[in-house]
Amino acid sequence: MRVKSYFAPSVEAAMEQARREMGPEALLVSSRKAPPEAQELGEYEVVFAVLPGGAEGQPAPQKPAASPVEPPAADPVIRELARLRRQMEEMGSALNAQASQWAIPAPEFAETFSRLVQNDFSIDIAKKIMKRAHERLESDAPPRTRGKQRFDSESIDHAVRAELESLVSVDANIDPLGDRARVLALVGPPGCGKTTTLVKLAARYGLACARGVQLITTDTRRVAAVEQLRTYAAILGVGFDAVETVRGLEQALEANREKGLILIDTQGYAANEMGEAAELAHFLAGENSMEVHLAAPASMRSADLSRTIDRYEIFAPSKLIFTRMDETSSLGAIVSESARTGKPVSFLGTGQQIPEDIEPATASRLLEMVLDGREVRSLSAA
Repeated sequence: MRVKSYFAPSVEAAMEQARREMGPEALLVSSRKAPPEAQELGEYEVVFAVLPGGAEGQPAPQKPAASPVEPPAADPVIRELARLRRQMEEMGSALNAQASQWAIPAPEFAETFSRLVQNDFSIDIAKKIMKRAHERLESDAPPRTRGKQRFDSESIDHAVRAELESLVSVDANIDPLGDRARVLALVGPPGCGKTTTLVKLAARYGLACARGVQLITTDTRRVAAVEQLRTYAAILGVGFDAVETVRGLEQALEANREKGLILIDTQGYAANEMGEAAELAHFLAGENSMEVHLAAPASMRSADLSRTIDRYEIFAPSKLIFTRMDETSSLGAIVSESARTGKPVSFLGTGQQIPEDIEPATASRLLEMVLDGREVRSLSAA
């Protein structure tokens, strides 16, 4: 089996190179963003293989096994060469198994797979979408043509869109819970836009609450953070509390239970500060009436976004808010992360304007931005 890596500005460009050099039977094994030290060679590193037996991937006819010739026991160089050859054969077998694992279901799906990867979908999610789309098309095909039919790009796109619709999960309901307050806590890394998002929510949704709104912040360490939120609360005409301890937060919640909506702003914790978050995280995760939304920038690299979401799992967030949607054109990661974690997307931050640049997440809106390349902007400005 031949295996070769290509560095190119896109997965599709790498595929074209591989087909020219390795032939039409070249099989995509894996694809990833190139590491920093290799970025000058191309933005993507794509690995291709040519399996024994050609394009259909059938094993080559077996030749009669030759009797192994044992190297002379006294020749260490020949023994070492024989050992290295065995290792290479074992690696070839492993890559052969990996190639089968990474293979797209049919060659005509390669272009769509490439587009998803370029749009920052994770490889695993892109593979899952391709597999399900292929199964959907096969199930709709006449029985006599199943396994033999080639599908056109329009059919593939339609099936992929249908599978994405089934993967996208949204839930933007923050209406008051009868006679109980709806309590939302926003958590997330430093600088992700939690405070701005909280004020947007208070302005656009909280003012409709007949029983009033209360803003609470636990972020008393950041310079001017308390005064900034206090000023916003005064402009909006809603209540405000700043608390320094978990006990203080508990008391503030109890004192405002008659309100319709309570929004809690929290400190952003960097990776090396998560130990400091343990007490607050334990309290928020343990409160049955608490709804924790994890805010994260959509402009993050997909790998960093995954690590951030996993790091904040100690808060047991039930929903995801994506901010800075206007700062990136690669939005596949937000669908990938929702699918990977099983958490619905609640709101999308599309800019800095308060309160215009926030909107409830809907499946149609996400697909419009992710698949159709529509400009990310506030719905109110559309």
